Amino acid sequence: MTPETKSTHSLPAKSVLTLIGDVEIYNPKYLIDGIIEESSLVGLIGPSGAGKTFVALDMALSMATGKDYHGLFVKKGLAILSAGEGHLGIPRRVEAWCEYYEKSLKDANFAITSHAIELFNKESFDSFCMSIDALSIEKGNPVIIVIDTVARHMGGKDENSAKDMGELVRIADELKNKYQCSIVLVHHTGHAQKNRARGSTAYRGALDTEILIKANGIDNIYMTCEKQKDGQMFERVQFVKTKVKSSIVLSQTEFVATKKETLSKYDQLGLDTFNEVTSETDFTIGPDIKKWRTAFYSTHTGSNKAQNKAFSRCRENLIERGYLTLENDIYSLGDIET
Repeated sequence: MTPETKSTHSLPAKSVLTLIGDVEIYNPKYLIDGIIEESSLVGLIGPSGAGKTFVALDMALSMATGKDYHGLFVKKGLAILSAGEGHLGIPRRVEAWCEYYEKSLKDANFAITSHAIELFNKESFDSFCMSIDALSIEKGNPVIIVIDTVARHMGGKDENSAKDMGELVRIADELKNKYQCSIVLVHHTGHAQKNRARGSTAYRGALDTEILIKANGIDNIYMTCEKQKDGQMFERVQFVKTKVKSSIVLSQTEFVATKKETLSKYDQLGLDTFNEVTSETDFTIGPDIKKWRTAFYSTHTGSNKAQNKAFSRCRENLIERGYLTLENDIYSLGDIET
C-alpha cells in the first residue's frame, strides 16, 4: 500500500445517518400561506385555455410587490418568469395587475425572460443563471421562479419519457437548491385526462405541491389542490376574471358552481382543431393555416362551400369572444385561453 493510498483510506467518512432525536424539526414555512411552501417544487397544471398563466402571474406578482394573495400572507421577494410565449402580452397583463391593485410597475421585483430558456442546453441554462446572479446582487435571490410552460422549455425532449421528465425535475431541483427558492412548473393536462398532467408520471411524483386550474364558463377559474406532500391540502378557490385595460386580472369570489359557457358546434370545432395542430409545437399559426383548415374540414361533414363558410365564421367568432387573437396574420391563443 502506498503512503498516498493509506492516507486517503484513513480519512474519516462523513456520516449519512442521524439519529431521529438529533434531527431539528421545523414547521412548514410558506411563500403563500397554506398554498406554496418555501423552497418547494410546484406543478401548476390545467388544460389549454384554463388560465394557468394568469394564476401563475397573480402569485408571482403578489410576491414581487409584497401584496397579500387574496387575503393570504406572502413572502416578498424577487419573482422570475421564464415565458415560452406571450412576451408582448405579459407586460400588458402585469401593467393591468399593478393598476388594479394600485402597485407601482417600477417597484415590482419581477423579471421576465425574452424567450423560453432551453433548460436542457448547458449554455442556455448557465446564461439564465448568470442573469439571475446579476439581478440577485441588487434584489436578493429569487423567492420563486416560474417555468411557463414545461413543453416550451424541453427543447424537443419527450415529455412522455420518464428519463427526460426525470432530467427536467433534476434541473428544476438544481435551480431550487442554488437559489433556495420555489420552482413552479406550468404544464398542460392530457387531452383525454383533464385532471392529470400530460406525459410521464415522473413529473407528478417529484412535486411537493400540485395545483389544478380549470375554467368554468367564460369568466370563472377554479384552483384546486391535487397534492400537498407535507402540508394540509387547501380548499378549492374560485376566481372571476375582471377586465382591466386590454387585459384581465383575477379576483377571488365565493365558490359557486356556474354553468359552463358552451360554444357553438363549429366554433368549438375550430378551437379544438386549433389546439390539436398547435399544442405539441407552437401555440400560434401564421398566414399559412392549411394544417388547421385541413383538421377542421376533416370533421366538418358539409359541402366544400359550407366548410369554408363555417371555418371563416368560427375564426371571426373565436377572435371576437377572446379565445384567439389575430395580429400580423398570426393567430394566437387569446387571454381567455392562457
